[in-house]
Amino acid sequence: MCFLGAWVGASGRGFGHGDTAILINGSSIKAEYYWWRRETKTYQSVRDWLGNRGFNAWRKYHAFYLHAKYKQHERLRHYYRTAIRFLARIMHGMGVNEVFVGYPYMVNKSNGNEYNVNIWWFNKVIRWLGEVLQEYGVKLHVVNEYGTSKQCSICNTNHENGRVKRGLYVCQTTGIKINADLNAARNIAKRAGYETPIPRKILSYIVTANGVKPITPMEGETTKTPKLTPPPKRAGRGSLSRSINEHSR
Repeated sequence: MCFLGAWVGASGRGFGHGDTAILINGSSIKAEYYWWRRETKTYQSVRDWLGNRGFNAWRKYHAFYLHAKYKQHERLRHYYRTAIRFLARIMHGMGVNEVFVGYPYMVNKSNGNEYNVNIWWFNKVIRWLGEVLQEYGVKLHVVNEYGTSKQCSICNTNHENGRVKRGLYVCQTTGIKINADLNAARNIAKRAGYETPIPRKILSYIVTANGVKPITPMEGETTKTPKLTPPPKRAGRGSLSRSINEHSR
């Protein structure tokens, strides 16, 4: 069995399987969204300024605006599909045959906001995940995740201040600390009728344009400071003209 939290929060979400948990950092997706939002707003502003003053150049910036909107959508789609394919492959390799994913039914376009509606594509992500898992013969079940972030998976009590900061949940009864996303994943497991241990091993990854990369050092490896080769020294001022003069003599 595998239990996933919904894709909300800049830290991404995690899943638990036995005593091993995997966290997918979603900060790169958030950064990608806001970068393209800035680009589209810039083109939109210039387009409107030119159009309001009768300049025909507004058409060019409107084309830039549409292209930026398209790129934003495709880039986010690429990041999500990359993360989903990675998760499906790694879960299949771990022998997972069923996945329970939390879905925020209370979040929609009427009571949501830019952060939890525009950036995190709940419906699409879960649908894509189901399609990819089906290729591996893994079943996907959707569970209502409402309240799983506040509920303590250790003592089963709702702690209003349990989430002391993003990524950390502290049980106010026992004092035990647990990753907030894994706490939600364990609560999703309980709603599906399963009891899961607190993971002893946590592997962290981040989604990039070139695939999913590990944040946690692999076994037998350490984080080393890379050796940088200094760039070649640039010629000083006047060197180009002196060289030309020397060859012309």
